[in-house]
Amino acid sequence: MGTQLRITGGHGPRSNAEREHEIGVLVDRFYEIARRDPVLGPVFERRVSDWGVHLAKMRDFWSAAIYRTGRYSGRPLESHRRIPEIRVEHFPRWLRLWRLAVDETVVSDAREPLKEFASRMSVSMSARLGAPGPPPGVAGR
Repeated sequence: MGTQLRITGGHGPRSNAEREHEIGVLVDRFYEIARRDPVLGPVFERRVSDWGVHLAKMRDFWSAAIYRTGRYSGRPLESHRRIPEIRVEHFPRWLRLWRLAVDETVVSDAREPLKEFASRMSVSMSARLGAPGPPPGVAGR
């Protein structure tokens, strides 16, 4: 099981360092789970050549998405369009693993925003990558 960040005296990280640690623990745990997944794992393993660089980029992405740090300046949709192995049925699976990682690692007030943002992103990316409507199993929590 992944490491869970525990913050005493409140429901959210008190400092930027604690928030960044929380994001880092979450991203690391998600990819630990996803890389072992029989469907998503092979896609990641074929496409990610440098895990250190990828994990740092994903930490920046989630930090920017949730805490508005401005640390991420990429184009996620364009990056994913270049991966022909991605299928509409991957999105609900990705979201399920993301929510599992969030539940295992995040105890701050960011827990629900992390899940909600991921859900919206899953629906949006699925639709933009050519799948009509929300992917099965994404709309519900």
